Amino acid sequence: MRTLIVLLLLSSINLTASDKIYLIKVKSSINPGSGTFIIESIKKANTDKVKLLVIELDTPGGLLETTRMIVQEMLSSKTPLAVNITPPGARAGSAGVMITMASNIAVMAPSTNIGAAHPVGISPTGISGGKEKKEETDVMMNKVVNDTSAFVEGIAKARGRNIKWAIDSVKNSASITADDALKNNVIDFIANDTQELIKKADGMSINFIDGSTQKLTLNNAVVEELKPSLKLRLLSYIADPNLAYLLMMLAALCIYLELSHPGIILPGVVGGISAILTLMSFQMLPITSAGIALVIVGLVLIGLEFFITSHGVLGAGGTIALVLGGVFLVDPSKTDIGVSMSMLFSVGITFGVIVVAIAYFILKVRRSPAQTGYEGMIGEKAKIVAYDKKKNEGRVMIHGELWHFVTNKKDMDLNLDDMVIVKKLDGMTVIIDKE
Repeated sequence: MRTLIVLLLLSSINLTASDKIYLIKVKSSINPGSGTFIIESIKKANTDKVKLLVIELDTPGGLLETTRMIVQEMLSSKTPLAVNITPPGARAGSAGVMITMASNIAVMAPSTNIGAAHPVGISPTGISGGKEKKEETDVMMNKVVNDTSAFVEGIAKARGRNIKWAIDSVKNSASITADDALKNNVIDFIANDTQELIKKADGMSINFIDGSTQKLTLNNAVVEELKPSLKLRLLSYIADPNLAYLLMMLAALCIYLELSHPGIILPGVVGGISAILTLMSFQMLPITSAGIALVIVGLVLIGLEFFITSHGVLGAGGTIALVLGGVFLVDPSKTDIGVSMSMLFSVGITFGVIVVAIAYFILKVRRSPAQTGYEGMIGEKAKIVAYDKKKNEGRVMIHGELWHFVTNKKDMDLNLDDMVIVKKLDGMTVIIDKE
């Protein structure tokens, strides 16, 4: 009897799993964090044999290598996949085009757009650097464009979508609205939300890459949303080039503060954590050697500020190098997500102002007279409480303490209770002069 109950429970669990629709939401750039989340969700959908996996997508684009891994998993999936560009106002740019076209069911919400998959220029500044450099850049760009065009063409062929538009989105940065995408066979239909998508997809015949087909029955399916783990959410956040640059500058600033004011501790802790997160981010992003070189030069120049009195020149130069490092940091031939110019200048200028201000105050403190210790007594007023005119020595009261003194000139006319000035110290003896 117990065995029968267990079997019935197991069968009901399997039935429940097979009647599910998994839903994931990707509203960020396509990076190792979000990419891993999509791939793991596809694998889970195949393992659990759910009826459909819906990917709600809103992305400006991302890493090409990560996109390739996602598309490979999508094309080999035995579970039907639907990509829904939603909510209204969302977009599927660059990498989002490949992911949308690789789905079994491509859907867009009203007032959304898809396209602009053309790789950005190799030179982030747009400076050619001479005729030979420009020709070399053009050759590199043609290779990237042709490779990306072949990639998206293969996806369009596999899913029976508009090949011409797919290539045009890469070569000419073509971008279209939901209505135009439906007319041009880029998507299957328009839906306001996922619930409407499920209703319209019910009864559709899905073709897989191996030639097999499956008819969707979604009437009684239950939607279950899959959430990314904390680790994947963190990876997705720090894989953003803007955040990576911000963390890098924060690490540099905190380390600068800790070295210039040893013992504060908090800047050192924050700077160390930021530096580790920056290194993690750099591992996931296509970082250029020129960008890294400029960042290292910037940090070295800032570090030299503590050993060479440059009045802030080294710190300012290091800041400029860090800003330029941000400009060249990410390789634009491998991703269309880079550090924004507003981030570069706002963070760079703020960092520079703080560094120069700290250097200025340190210099001011160095130039100011000492306030404590023996050196702090120089220039102080003292009162004579005992004086031997023949020996030119006696005792003076300084800050409530008695000190032995000698005069810096012979036959100085001094009397008891006269006020004098401390000129310098010789061990435990002060040398005084008239006020």
